[in-house]
Amino acid sequence: MGRPAQHAEATILECAKQLSAEIGPQNLTIASVAERAGAPVGSIYHRYASRDEILATVWLDLVEAFQESFLAPLSGDDDPVEAGLAAVSFTCRWVRRHPCEARLMLVHRREDFASERWSKSHRQRAERLTAQGAAGLRGYAARLLGRAGAAELRSVRFMLVDLPTAALRRDIEAGVVPSKSLEALLLDTCGYALRRNRAQAPRAK
Repeated sequence: MGRPAQHAEATILECAKQLSAEIGPQNLTIASVAERAGAPVGSIYHRYASRDEILATVWLDLVEAFQESFLAPLSGDDDPVEAGLAAVSFTCRWVRRHPCEARLMLVHRREDFASERWSKSHRQRAERLTAQGAAGLRGYAARLLGRAGAAELRSVRFMLVDLPTAALRRDIEAGVVPSKSLEALLLDTCGYALRRNRAQAPRAK
């Protein structure tokens, strides 16, 4: 008996995700989700108390799934530069394979998903994900640069997050799948920055 309900919830979230990417999460309504899912409005409310709860779940599920795979190579035993490039490469591949999800993450902000009205449990989940992401980047900064202070964390975030996001967002906003040549350019650029920062980092004696 549990399987149909789980399937229905997955369908609702998938439809909400697709619609949010098409019309913007700010414009999502319960009625539009119900129409896309081919389900009565009442069945949506039976599983989700409000539109805001749906948006929170869509955003948090998306961030959690992406972040887990993005952080994985950063905490491994590989050379730090190669680990950083593996994370950048993952981002590029993920964006190409998941254009709908990429549009939600790269074009929209968490505030677009009504985060100011999220429940306590959703806010706590968001805080955990933020803390996990920061911890992963701090650990990587210590590996690459020998320290994990504010300056090192800012450098690592720029090289692994800000730079790829800026480069990929242009294509996503235009509805174009980022090319492999863009990935190669990003890897060259980020690789140079990672090696340069690593070479200039002070080393413990």
